[in-house]
Amino acid sequence: MNDPQEIPWKRILVEATAIVASILLAFAIDAWWQDRTERIVEVQYLHALREDLLSSLELLDDAEASQRRQVEYLESLLLTNGDTPYSDELRLWIDDGLFNVGTYQPQISALHDLESSGQTQIIQNQDLRRVLASVRQKMNDLEIVQRDFQLSQQMLIDPFLVDHFNLSNLMLDRAANSETNLAVLGTSDFQSRVAFKISLQGEVSQSQHEVRVAFTEALELIEAELETTNGS
Repeated sequence: MNDPQEIPWKRILVEATAIVASILLAFAIDAWWQDRTERIVEVQYLHALREDLLSSLELLDDAEASQRRQVEYLESLLLTNGDTPYSDELRLWIDDGLFNVGTYQPQISALHDLESSGQTQIIQNQDLRRVLASVRQKMNDLEIVQRDFQLSQQMLIDPFLVDHFNLSNLMLDRAANSETNLAVLGTSDFQSRVAFKISLQGEVSQSQHEVRVAFTEALELIEAELETTNGS
């Protein structure tokens, strides 16, 4: 005779199993959806970083070309002396070589957004995260070098140039100055400042080169990640 109060363990077990399975399935779907969402965001960042790096490398090409041109002008000034007459070429060497201070400002807004939002961990590739950290460090180093360069220009070079050159007159009346002898060109004060600026340019160029290396490495890793994504 069956006990009417007998507990239906089999049915309870089946129902409990179904409930647990549905909960686990819900967790699995939620985790899958979260991973998918994070991957979408990561790919968006990768595309944005790629565009920023390409644009910044183009700007760096221009900055490095300007640096090389300035150094050529400065080296030409080192060859002048007190008997060197005024000419348009000399004016160019002085204007662009001594007075001009170019700075390079990379545009990596995507990296700034990634860092400020605290989402750097969304980049799954650990090597890429490491290189992006290096990119930030190299940009910070370049900013310091360029700031020191500008301060040196303002404190040690500009006052001397203002005291000895009236470039507005030279530019407004080239013909009248075509026979002018610029005696200051042969002085040790002038030559030492030209040599000093060449050394400053060298420090900037070295820092820019390090930025280029970091940018290029990051770009290669990003393109590899995007290629993997497109192939999957």
